[in-house]
Amino acid sequence: MFLEGSRQWSVRAAQAYVFLSLVSALVLAQQPLQQAQPARVAPGKWAAVAHALGVAGDVRGDVFRVGFAPFAGRVWMHRVALAPGAVEQSWAAFGQQGALGWMIGRVLLPASEGARIAGVMAHDGLDVTGVVDPLPGSSPAITVIYFRGMGDVTDLARTLKKSLGPALRPARQAVSGELGRLNVTRIEQVLGRRGEPDAGALIFRIPRPEQIKCCGLSNDPLLVFSGLSLGPVTGMESRIAFQPQGVRAVVSGRLAVRHDEVGPVERALEVFGIETVALAESFPDEQPRIFFLHFFGRGKPLELALGMRAALERMQHLPPVTRP
Repeated sequence: MFLEGSRQWSVRAAQAYVFLSLVSALVLAQQPLQQAQPARVAPGKWAAVAHALGVAGDVRGDVFRVGFAPFAGRVWMHRVALAPGAVEQSWAAFGQQGALGWMIGRVLLPASEGARIAGVMAHDGLDVTGVVDPLPGSSPAITVIYFRGMGDVTDLARTLKKSLGPALRPARQAVSGELGRLNVTRIEQVLGRRGEPDAGALIFRIPRPEQIKCCGLSNDPLLVFSGLSLGPVTGMESRIAFQPQGVRAVVSGRLAVRHDEVGPVERALEVFGIETVALAESFPDEQPRIFFLHFFGRGKPLELALGMRAALERMQHLPPVTRP
């Protein structure tokens, strides 16, 4: 999986890194934590899109985003039942650039339905840009379909509704849920940002720091659409989920990494017992190129948090730990 260099780190080096990271976590405890920005209520201009889908949404900046939940049931990974909040829900985002509308999204389905639905979406004129197994070995097996389309936004919404059929239903509402013995404050201090409790999991969302664009039409003579800027609303972010497991914890999710970050991030996670389970892409043409590194780990909550911090450092989301 795009590994760079040797995977073998010495035990002494790993222990030294844990010590230094603990020092850094204590320093972060004195710094203000980043606040998540709440979404706004959708205005009437997007009412036709919501009506076509049969699902309500909200506006985030200039983008209308709808969450939906075509996948039902619990997902098990390595004999662990993932908390409902740990499994990212399906969504679609809509926007308008000049005279051209666009839609980008991802849908989570049982693997038994994934290939069929992807074929239906392609037949209906949507651009299926990725079909991924984000958790190999999970039960049931699941598939994520990344898709997009361009044209009239209401027509795109109707097409998506037709492709997914009765599987497209409203997403569950976010609820705090029970976090057991999970030390939320310490995890937030290590990661330097606040998490969002949701249905038994503590969720962190981290956007990429640089501008990412995709979908430019190089043959457009009027230059009506020169490219779409991707951000958290269109899925270009990392998502980390912690959930309690007695005195231990489980961490899972995906990291949005550049190609040159894949090897260093994998090695950083491996030191703390966090496994890379899949490496996928959602677009064929974004710049710079971004991959989604899916991961899973079990262990002591603080050690898992330190592993995720080590990965975020290599993605330039956090200042690195320095020796005194």
